[in-house]
Amino acid sequence: ALPLLFPLHMQQEQVRAKELKPLARQLGLPLHALQAAARAGERAQERFYQRVRERGEQVLASLSSDTPAVVLVGRPYNTCDLGVCQDLPLKLRKLGALPIPIDMLPLRSVDISERHADMFWRSGQDILAAGKIIADDERLQAVYLTSFDCGPDSFLVSFFRRVLGDKPFLELEVDDHTAEAGIVTRCEAFLDSLNLSARA
Repeated sequence: ALPLLFPLHMQQEQVRAKELKPLARQLGLPLHALQAAARAGERAQERFYQRVRERGEQVLASLSSDTPAVVLVGRPYNTCDLGVCQDLPLKLRKLGALPIPIDMLPLRSVDISERHADMFWRSGQDILAAGKIIADDERLQAVYLTSFDCGPDSFLVSFFRRVLGDKPFLELEVDDHTAEAGIVTRCEAFLDSLNLSARA
């Protein structure tokens, strides 16, 4: 079989529909079968997003003052990849904190257009919406996970900082050389500075 030598763009519906035709030919499948598979995949993805949002509602409704809640802010390929983030959720759990993925927040309920109307980037919109939610909820804290030398984050972090106002947050910058002990130490220091370390 020939290797796939062309990109498949998933976000723009018209482009994706056009690109499915050569893919169907290369895979030796009828176009209608591939289109049906694509629709089934979209439905499954939307069900997943819906369940994540529902779980987020449950988590936020059940938060207590006994367990500090820390939202993991950043792009999914940083915050959700346990290798890249060095299993940050588990580290926070061991420190007595409850890690909450950014996708569990009601991000679509926040309008950032008044201050950031030109933020066309979906991840940027989500990060700033999360900042507004965190700023307005005294139960929530933020750990912003960013990649070393990330161009967009060089300005997005400053926007996030302004959205949070006086509320502090921890910025963790990671690369291939980031030491696990350093991440734990910084998380400990952050929680201690807020008097949110695990209660004995």
